[in-house]
Amino acid sequence: MPRPKSSPGLEPISSPRVTIMDVARKAGLSRSGTAYALKDDPHVSKATRVRVQKIAATLGYRPDPMLSKLMAHLHGGRAKRYVGKIAFINPDPKSDFVRITPALSSFFSDAKSRAAALGYETEEFWLHEPGRSPQRLARILLARGIRGIVVGDMETKGKLPDFPWEHFAAITVGYSIVEPKLLRVASGYFLNTLIAMGKIFEAGYRRPGLLSLRRQEDAMGRGHVAAFLALQEEMSKEGRVALMNSPIMTPHVIRAWFDEQKPDVILTPNYPPKIHLKEAGIRVPEDVALVSLQRWDGSAGIAGVRPGFERLGTVAINQLVSLLQHDVRGVPANCTTLELEGRWMDGPSMPGVKKPSKKTKKA
Repeated sequence: MPRPKSSPGLEPISSPRVTIMDVARKAGLSRSGTAYALKDDPHVSKATRVRVQKIAATLGYRPDPMLSKLMAHLHGGRAKRYVGKIAFINPDPKSDFVRITPALSSFFSDAKSRAAALGYETEEFWLHEPGRSPQRLARILLARGIRGIVVGDMETKGKLPDFPWEHFAAITVGYSIVEPKLLRVASGYFLNTLIAMGKIFEAGYRRPGLLSLRRQEDAMGRGHVAAFLALQEEMSKEGRVALMNSPIMTPHVIRAWFDEQKPDVILTPNYPPKIHLKEAGIRVPEDVALVSLQRWDGSAGIAGVRPGFERLGTVAINQLVSLLQHDVRGVPANCTTLELEGRWMDGPSMPGVKKPSKKTKKA
């Protein structure tokens, strides 16, 4: 039977997929040695890594994602071998910012557990260590074989000092770092506020007020403020409470706003929320109901949204490991953000509003 003719302009595909063994034979190395060189493993000399990677590029080698998935499945039941090390960098001017901030403590604890499960060790660094420039820190990381970096959040938004990002795969948490524009993971502050407001209206409250500190809100992408103002557009004038997004947060400022606006429930991302109101002489829930937009395990009795930082670390590490496996480094051309939805938690700080009972008319 004669072969069918090819369609005009179309050539039959005849070249097989280039495998890692093809690269190994061309480089004169073993399969495992070639694999380590392609992964830029520091135990392989730099000259060999560069040579192997050039050969792979010339041959058109691309890792097979389905094979990687199969191997991960086959090794799933075995003890995790050591894969490498990931750096956790605290970029805030305060050296202890991670430990004194519940959100970051939860985030890094989860990230460390996930990294260990994938075979990565972790090491913590402070970006502003006295006597050590960012360039010096980069050399230390490279010397220790570290190619992956998780950059923490900061108290106020800002830019990071010059750093040779081109050598590293990096991911950051939150919205405080405005430059460079790294791949980021964050809690869904906007969506979390919508969740809280929905619960507030369900409970019968009609005059919600948002109490936030401006610099902290800026560092969180102003998500709480944006959602609060968007919902006010749908409310009656009688139900609208003026936003309190203050540059300072003192008992006097809080009390003056409360007395003027008379909210029946207060939402706030401030921590700890109840203490701020107590110092202003406002009782919870006797004078006003309270909802936390940053609810933690230690916030006993406080209703609110748990933002998910105890789950966000896993998302960050999964994304970072994917970058490492695909040898993606440097600042991406397009900044991508992955947001995690929070979870509502009931609490006596926001009891349901009792509807007035209808009196039966006497005949």
